[in-house]
Amino acid sequence: MSFYYEEIEKSVKILKKGKSLLYPTDTVWGLGCDAFNIKAIEKIYKIKNRSFSKTMILLVESMDRLYELVEEIPFFVKKILQENHRKKPITIVYDNPRKIIYKLNLQAKDNTLAIRLTMDPFCSRLIKNLDRPIISTSANLSGFPTPKSFCEISPSILKKIDYAVNFRRKEISSYSSSSILKIVSNKVKILRM
Repeated sequence: MSFYYEEIEKSVKILKKGKSLLYPTDTVWGLGCDAFNIKAIEKIYKIKNRSFSKTMILLVESMDRLYELVEEIPFFVKKILQENHRKKPITIVYDNPRKIIYKLNLQAKDNTLAIRLTMDPFCSRLIKNLDRPIISTSANLSGFPTPKSFCEISPSILKKIDYAVNFRRKEISSYSSSSILKIVSNKVKILRM
C-alpha cells in the first residue's frame, strides 16, 4: 500500500473514532471531524476557541453526497460547480438542509448550511472512504490569521488535535479560503470572494 493510501486509511480510522483531524484541503489546512458526530464537532469548536454560534463548512466529494444533504440544487448552481472546479474553490450556502440535525450547530439561524464540493483528491478519497461528509474549518484559533502552510499552524492547535495528516506539509496554499456564495430567491449573493 502506498504512503498516500496509508494516510487516508489512518485518517478514516481517526474520524470513525470521533477524533479530530488536521488535514490538507483544496484551500488551506483544515481542522475536521465526522460531520455527524456531535462530540467531535464540539471538540473542533474548543480547539479553535470558536463561538458555538458560528457555523462551520461541510466538505463533500460528489454531487450524490451533496444531494443527501440538500433538497434542491438549482440548475445554475450545478453549472457554477461544474464550471468552477479548476478555479478557486467555492462554498455554497444552501437553504433547508436535509440530514444535519439542528443540534449539531452546523446550520445557521436562517436554516442554511455551507457546503463545499471539494475537487481535492486527498479530501475526496477521505470522504468517500469515510462515507460521510466532514467538517472543514481553517486550522487557526478563532480571530487569528489563517495559516497558508502547515508550518504556520499554531502550536496550541497542534497540541490539541488527535492526528495531523503527514502529507503535503511543505506546500503553501494558493488560496486563503474558499469563495462563499449564498443562493437567495434563485439569485447568487457573494458573501466572500
